[in-house]
Amino acid sequence: MMSENKDFLIKIVQFLNDPTNESLAAEVNDWRNASQGNEEFFQQITQLWNMSSGLQDLDSLNTDEAVERLSIRLGYPPVEKQHGFIWFRNIAAAVLLAVLGYWAYHSVTEVSYLTKTTGAIIDSVLLQDGTRIYLAENSSVRYPEEIKGKTRKVYLLKGEAFFKVSKDSIRPFVVAIDSSKVTVLGTSFNISYAHEQIGLSVRTGKVKFEAPNGKETSILTAGDGLIYHRQRGVTDHFFDGSGSDYAWLTHELSFVDASLSQVFKSLEKYYKVKFNVEDSLSSYNKFNATFKDNELDAILLILEETYPLQITRQGSLITIRKK
Repeated sequence: MMSENKDFLIKIVQFLNDPTNESLAAEVNDWRNASQGNEEFFQQITQLWNMSSGLQDLDSLNTDEAVERLSIRLGYPPVEKQHGFIWFRNIAAAVLLAVLGYWAYHSVTEVSYLTKTTGAIIDSVLLQDGTRIYLAENSSVRYPEEIKGKTRKVYLLKGEAFFKVSKDSIRPFVVAIDSSKVTVLGTSFNISYAHEQIGLSVRTGKVKFEAPNGKETSILTAGDGLIYHRQRGVTDHFFDGSGSDYAWLTHELSFVDASLSQVFKSLEKYYKVKFNVEDSLSSYNKFNATFKDNELDAILLILEETYPLQITRQGSLITIRKK
């Protein structure tokens, strides 16, 4: 990254020396638009260039000659330059040092981000630290090309993603979702981001969810989940023991002493259907089973054989009655 910025330092000087070069101008403008830091660095170099317009190549910069040109430009005769020359040399050196220091600092600390967007398929991104981000269909994430600084920060721009975060006790992993954020050290969890709400479900470890403006902070452990309603600023908590929130990735639903209402809710989410339960099923709360890559009709048949139920399916609507 540092060598790339150094190359652009030379390109900026070449561009300032020949602003009519259209291809070079386009390349420099693209680099300037890539980040605010790049633009600020460009303005610093431009300021230095304007102070000493004879600069041609920073690698062959003759400081004494440049400062002498600068002093003449600003009205100091060369023959009277003893004190003025030294003073301007110090100013020019300070400006040059500030520019190069700024460049060096941002070469080390500024993070360059990439964006991954999925269409009709599930895809993943492997980060430099070993963290894997799985993206559901029609989802988008912005992530660092190279991890720098005290935190590992990514942005979920839309859709749904499952994060399997590599443990790092020094650098927390942060997922920014609009004005909210999730912070972890090493764990796995699922986030869904839509216009109306943000959903978070933890598979392993512990995570912290922060609502916008610090209004609410929640600590979640394995199995815990929440839905933050963005318009109302309200958070609903739930327990997802079946793993239905991230079943889009694992293709697995696991039930341990689950009630039938919990089972139907998980099946609704994963298979995108609607259950209409006409009778009370509150006494049925010990369902234990694991399904992986099963057809919905096969699961409904198992439920029918396990409990005294009559199950009728019409497309995506499923009606449940007691026999």
